[in-house]
Amino acid sequence: MEEGGELTSAATPQPRTSPRSAAAAAEEEAAAAPPSLADVPDNIPVRISAFLPCLADRAHMACVNRLWSRAVRGVGRPPPPTLPPLPPPPPQLPWLIFPNTEAPTFYSPITRRHHRLFNLPPDVRRARLCGSGDGGWLVLALDSRHGYALYNLGSGERFPLPPGYMTARNAPFPLVVRAATLSAAPSRGTDYMVAAIVNAGSGGTNAAFWCEGNGTWFSPPGMRAFRPQDVIFYQGSFFFLGADERVVAFGQMPGPDGTVAFGRGDYDMEQREGYAEDVGYGGRMRRYLVESRGGLLMVIRYIHDGTTLTIRVFELVPTEEELVDGALPRVTWEHIGTVLEGRMLFLGRGCSRCFEVADYNGFQESMIYFLDDGMVAVPSADDRTLYSFTDMGRYDMDEIEAAPWPEGLYQRTSDNAPPTWWLH
Repeated sequence: MEEGGELTSAATPQPRTSPRSAAAAAEEEAAAAPPSLADVPDNIPVRISAFLPCLADRAHMACVNRLWSRAVRGVGRPPPPTLPPLPPPPPQLPWLIFPNTEAPTFYSPITRRHHRLFNLPPDVRRARLCGSGDGGWLVLALDSRHGYALYNLGSGERFPLPPGYMTARNAPFPLVVRAATLSAAPSRGTDYMVAAIVNAGSGGTNAAFWCEGNGTWFSPPGMRAFRPQDVIFYQGSFFFLGADERVVAFGQMPGPDGTVAFGRGDYDMEQREGYAEDVGYGGRMRRYLVESRGGLLMVIRYIHDGTTLTIRVFELVPTEEELVDGALPRVTWEHIGTVLEGRMLFLGRGCSRCFEVADYNGFQESMIYFLDDGMVAVPSADDRTLYSFTDMGRYDMDEIEAAPWPEGLYQRTSDNAPPTWWLH
């Protein structure tokens, strides 16, 4: 109103609100807001992740949001509450990779789950997997021009490998890597080597080595006639297994002028019992080397009509004959029977592994898991070349029978490579 020419106004009365009513209103407002995963305290996702035995599941959980990722990695919000340290996962069994240019996947034996392999570079998707090593490293054949590389599935790091080796006349000669293994996980400043079984020309399989910094592969003399079947890094040397079940070891030695030389170790191999009968076997035989409890095993798959029928395991043991000074160590392959005494095996050329069953829940001892690594490709209806995954499973040594594996639906063919193991 106006009084004496001045404009005045009166304040609007405000309703009184008690502290209890204000708190109730705040609770109602909070209840009406949609819940957020960011509201979950850090210690809860940390505790949940401790129950996930597979590294892949822990990685998927960390991808929910940034706060959960920081919590699982131990760099979450400050207390309260104080974050307990995340317990390490149990020892990881190899993951089974199903290569494919469109939808590559892998299978975790611990959780029995299939996962997609996302964010692979296009050339890695198209590559042929021809070797694997600890730490998630793969040896890749990248293209038809013999381009090779070491690639890490976890970090995406890669190191190029040469396409071939130099002949005696100093001419480049391409090779095709069939199986490969590594002496150690590659890293800058760390000495590591790659050993491979290769095809070079029309002379069958041969052995080849590559050392960091070398522009070519090196092939030692005499290995073409040896016809290597498998290779493993064992006790500081690369061991090759020949078609006649002999073994030969190569150890790295310093050469003149800073070059790399190889010391070769041969054995006087006594023919094992039953070898003559196996020579006349009507099907195919594949042989693998596996390190187990400080010793060396040879595993033989007996395949008939494209199906694995039987698997036998032998151990490399010295004979009882007394050695003469200067003579080669005399050894033989001894059949260990039908039990692995608390062990299980995962077979793959260049990447076989042995594990103690006591370290894993839900697994049986004397079980052997094998891949369809025959490198047999057939043309498809749309003129593509496909690799088959049909002869893949697990073999029970106690029951003497093979069964399909893994569980669930998975790709039965690949348009670029057979399956292989992702080692940790």
